[in-house]
Amino acid sequence: MEFDFHLKYTKEIVAVLIIIVAAIALWQTFAPTKCGDYTCFQAYMMKCERATFANDDESALWGYEVIGTGNKGCDVAVTLLSAKEGDLSLRDYEGTDMVCTNKVGESGYPEKNLGACHGELKEGLQAVVIEKLYKYIVVNLGEIRQEVLY
Repeated sequence: MEFDFHLKYTKEIVAVLIIIVAAIALWQTFAPTKCGDYTCFQAYMMKCERATFANDDESALWGYEVIGTGNKGCDVAVTLLSAKEGDLSLRDYEGTDMVCTNKVGESGYPEKNLGACHGELKEGLQAVVIEKLYKYIVVNLGEIRQEVLY
């Protein structure tokens, strides 16, 4: 039994292979860099180049992605991936995100400056802060009243 191999579709096969290689090259070029630590992410954020980072702190697991330069600076998407044991009211906002705008050349955890952010997560974090403040005032109303009167 002889195998008769005709290269009838050689041009088409080569064209498809070129398209596949080009697509992989483009994806590798424009896909965000995955940073394993904050120092790596900070360097990309200061240059406003696409990168991602997951920050596991004591209160929550945060996901960050440098989106790129916007109208007012460098846009960074912040997502609350999961809340931890400390503040369970944050669990209501797991999976929500916000976009924070930093000046190009600056770095820092974007969620620390909520004034530079917008989105559902920002509104949720503000609600949590307001609720905590309200509870603090109610618990300490007597002390606060004495301080105001004297």
